[in-house]
Amino acid sequence: MNMFSSSVKSTFALIFSLILASCGGGGGSAGSTGSTSSTSGTSTFSGSTTTTSTTASVTLTLVDQTGNVISGRTLSQTQQQFLKVVVKDTKGAVAPLSTVKVTADDKLLTVTPSGGLLTDNLGVALFRVAPASVTSSGVVTVDVASTVNAVAVTQTIDLQINPGTIELGTLTLNPTVLQRGQSLNVSASVLLNGFAATSNSVSVVFSSTCGAVSPTSALADSVGKASAVVQTTIQGDCSVTATAGGNSVSSTYRVTAPPIAGLQFVKASPTTIYQIGSTGANTSIVQFMVIDTVGGPVSGIPVTAALSNLDGGINFCNSPSTATSGADGIVAFSVCAGTLPTNVQVKASLVDTPSVTTSSNILTIQTGLPTQRFFSLSASQFNFYVGAGFTDKIDGNKVDITLRAADRQGNPVPNGTPITFVTEGGQINTTDGKNLSSCLINDGGCTVKLIGQNYRPWGSSATGGEVRPGRVTVLAYADGEESFIDGNNNNRYDVGELFEDLGTPYLDKDESRAFASTYTNLVVGTNDGEVTYPIPASASGTSSCPANSNVGLSVENTCNAKWDGLTKVRGSLTIVFSGGEVCPPSGYDTSIPSSKRTQIISASRDAVRVQLADCNGNPLPADAVIAVVVSQAPATPDGQCAATFSGTNIGSTTEPTQHGIILTKCNGGETVSFNVTVTLGSGTKITGFGVVLP
Repeated sequence: MNMFSSSVKSTFALIFSLILASCGGGGGSAGSTGSTSSTSGTSTFSGSTTTTSTTASVTLTLVDQTGNVISGRTLSQTQQQFLKVVVKDTKGAVAPLSTVKVTADDKLLTVTPSGGLLTDNLGVALFRVAPASVTSSGVVTVDVASTVNAVAVTQTIDLQINPGTIELGTLTLNPTVLQRGQSLNVSASVLLNGFAATSNSVSVVFSSTCGAVSPTSALADSVGKASAVVQTTIQGDCSVTATAGGNSVSSTYRVTAPPIAGLQFVKASPTTIYQIGSTGANTSIVQFMVIDTVGGPVSGIPVTAALSNLDGGINFCNSPSTATSGADGIVAFSVCAGTLPTNVQVKASLVDTPSVTTSSNILTIQTGLPTQRFFSLSASQFNFYVGAGFTDKIDGNKVDITLRAADRQGNPVPNGTPITFVTEGGQINTTDGKNLSSCLINDGGCTVKLIGQNYRPWGSSATGGEVRPGRVTVLAYADGEESFIDGNNNNRYDVGELFEDLGTPYLDKDESRAFASTYTNLVVGTNDGEVTYPIPASASGTSSCPANSNVGLSVENTCNAKWDGLTKVRGSLTIVFSGGEVCPPSGYDTSIPSSKRTQIISASRDAVRVQLADCNGNPLPADAVIAVVVSQAPATPDGQCAATFSGTNIGSTTEPTQHGIILTKCNGGETVSFNVTVTLGSGTKITGFGVVLP
């Protein structure tokens, strides 16, 4: 009986809900749908299916902005429309404060608000619905979900969307005549299905033949107008076009040339030139640009130029000082150096408006040629570990040889000036991997490497020659001019002014400061001799060379007693191929002067001063580290005699070095023996010698 009663109740409840749904749709035939639910079974209405556990309903109606029901289910592209949602509870009463959410394909339909609403006191929630765009088309299904007394109810409605028809009105331009660089305002009225397009509903693309448009794509505003700005960049007869929905409208305007504003200095290339007769560039191209009020180039404008000074004959290279600007607005003038170093500016003016003028940055004119007094040769260290003679040889160590050159005003010579190096021993090579014995000046100097290897010089038997083996002369030379005293300050040599005559350069192998064409090596007795290098024939002669400025630089009696603006400037230095150990006083060949040997300079109970040299009488390598210990000495009442060097470095030099040895706890009258340790990258070597303390 109970089971039957329950079944009957369920049946009646289902019938009631169907009747209620058909009678209580709340919107008639104007596109409304409704749904009901029961405790058992499924109800179907208007193409939707809802399964619930209690009776409740959701009614959907499409209405306009005044609340009137819209017949049919077609959305408007121009009018505001709303989806009216009515929620009722299980008793058929309106359900206020019920949560309602509406979802649909956002590519077709825009629902506002998108996050959901609560129903009002009448159980109503309104959602604005509109096509996603004017081109949206098709049927879209809208899903509605609500919650009544913690029970979910759903409903759907199908809406038809038809694409809109877009029309463009006449373009409005303001102004229609303007100067290049000025802005043009453009706007187009937009109709959608015959009505003014709603705000942001239609996008209009603008383009122009004479400038950049911003924005290129503009949305219709609240009165159905799309607007943009054209920034003009060229001049002439121009047009602007608006396009939307496959339709286009165009209009024309005119852009005129802005007035000429002035002249602008562009560049001088190069910024440094060299006086006539120098090896560097003697000409600079100075450029200006004729510009209008917006900074654009102006062609066909005559420009005249003038020089700020004419020192030494600076000129426009015998070319016209008036020129006409090209298509890029550029006008160029050539400036040629004279005979003096100086600074010069080029002043440019408009021929038709002389008050419009500008000047170039300073153009510098330098002498350019290296001069003897400013020719400088140096080395990173003068003594490095190579070895010479019969023992203690090592190949491959290197030192940097750097040449710096300037003109007679102390200005750097042009980049790219070549410097030639020659050497008495070892190998000269560049640092850039090009395997050259020369280098090119850059920023006033250039560097090569002297590599330790054979040939290792043996010493000279020539009168006044250096007898010690392992001393290498390096010579550098380049095209340059003889130094002179500019008595009248015109920066050029005038007859009668004092100068330093240069003759034929040579490689002073034996450091005698005099040319020796032949001699024999002191140790092995083989033939040797010094080598000369050519100079221009016009710079060579048979006159004696100055003894005060030319020692070791020129072969005797090869000067010409004339100032030479083009000869060979030169410089030389001595590099020592040092041995790696201290030579004991008894270890020297008799040819080595006693003053160059290892020896005790002075001695006391507290200190000893000692000179250290390798077995050729040369200094140890610059980077050698030395230490000393007492190897044999009588004990004193205070303990064992001890010794330390006051310094441990050799340093860069071409001669044997002297060092102080500090003694502690040593007696006088006794012989103290020392062991000197030399440490190099290749290891350590120990040498012993002794001294009697006073």
